[in-house]
Amino acid sequence: MAYYSRHYLKLGIMITPGAGFLPYIIGIALAVLGAAWYVRTLLARPVPSTPVEGGDALDAAQGMTPVQGLFLSRLLPGILLVVLYAWLFERAGYILSTVFFMVGWQKTVESEGWVKTAVVSAVSAAFMYLLFARLLRVFLPSGTWWD
Repeated sequence: MAYYSRHYLKLGIMITPGAGFLPYIIGIALAVLGAAWYVRTLLARPVPSTPVEGGDALDAAQGMTPVQGLFLSRLLPGILLVVLYAWLFERAGYILSTVFFMVGWQKTVESEGWVKTAVVSAVSAAFMYLLFARLLRVFLPSGTWWD
């Protein structure tokens, strides 16, 4: 959001802000808060030196610490899903890319079942579409693959 606002929208100045000023500030704030939350999460979890019951024993058997296991099982797929979502957004359109993103997120990062995944994906995509396209009248891409 911050990148797009900075490079494609007019920022303006504090006295006369442009169209990209608020999205730029919000994008920077979200990035800082996300990084702070991630660091706080890592610091709040003690790294046990001995394997315990459950997933940590598997990580220890494979020579990984729980933080490395967390990185490989949740953070890396989450980052890849966001990158894929950004790539698909203009090509496949808002609704299809958002449904794919939510299905991927629910299955890989949250490890949810198929029923909950389907419900959350459909409801969240529909709600965000109604909010942005209908209520706020924001243009959402319909996709270039269908033209």
